[in-house]
Amino acid sequence: MPIEFERDVQEATFHSPLEEFAETTVETEIRMDPLTGRTARVVTDNFLLPDSPEIDDAVLDSEGCFFCPGTVEESTPTYPEWVGTDRGKTGEATSFPNLNPYGAYSNVVALTEDHYVPIDEFTAEQFSDGLCAALEYVRQVFDQDDDARFASVNMNYLRPAGSSLIHPHMQTLVDDRGTNEQRRVADAARAFYEDHDENYWGELAIEERGGDRYLAETGNVHWLAPFAPKHHRHLVGVAAQIHTGVPEPSGDVVHDFARGLVNVLSYYASCGLNSFNVALFLERDNPALPPVLNVTARSVFDEYYWSDATFFTSLHDEGVVDVPPEEYGYEAHKFF
Repeated sequence: MPIEFERDVQEATFHSPLEEFAETTVETEIRMDPLTGRTARVVTDNFLLPDSPEIDDAVLDSEGCFFCPGTVEESTPTYPEWVGTDRGKTGEATSFPNLNPYGAYSNVVALTEDHYVPIDEFTAEQFSDGLCAALEYVRQVFDQDDDARFASVNMNYLRPAGSSLIHPHMQTLVDDRGTNEQRRVADAARAFYEDHDENYWGELAIEERGGDRYLAETGNVHWLAPFAPKHHRHLVGVAAQIHTGVPEPSGDVVHDFARGLVNVLSYYASCGLNSFNVALFLERDNPALPPVLNVTARSVFDEYYWSDATFFTSLHDEGVVDVPPEEYGYEAHKFF
């Protein structure tokens, strides 16, 4: 059953001062996400990559950091009794309630003991431990609250990605409604499943395998560059379709996500990038939706970094990227 990849090219014509005011035509490609219908635009040269960013003064000063060892145990909240522990601990990762929660069930995972980690120096073990700590909390919430249905494990790394703290950390959100994007994806995946009696993500992996947008498999996880990216260098890890719901926190699927994420960040570093976002989407008891992990690059953190969250992103929910996914997918494949 073919998945349709729809695209359209629009042309803008003007007299360019870069060409001595000769008439110039520039193309913008508009793509439609095959699952949700969300659109994205490929706009050349709209993502700045500064050389040798100066960030040492900002990232190496750990004074007053709440998440560093010796402080995290004293300065962070503790869980209510039903969680079964004051704080979670898996390897380097420490989990605790979010002091500024985004809902009834909202926690934080201090991911590493080091205050700052360059993106190509994270290890699969660190991400496995962090995801394990987050998913243990998700399972506790699902056991506690029968109405809780959606969960996500998220990460903002460095200030362009929206992080107020340098120390690497994840945030977990669990509730009965999910976010706008979670509901959009879950509803579309469920509709696809009902119409075709097939899991969209499994069919997508079959359709894309061997093409420039298909990166690799890390065990139980397929890695792809989405046809209609949400943001720059958007890459997606999708658990094999036999895996749905919340993965076993210390199981193979979590480790496979972690291994792939390390590869993604190594690719980002090779491009001169240093900031990123992560979102793992989970839904309880939905055979149409396996765990899906999204990773996007953000603008380079520098002394005078710029925000890449323009009106397109913040008000229109429109993806705008500078490189087609076939191009960066082919590049990223080499890191798997």
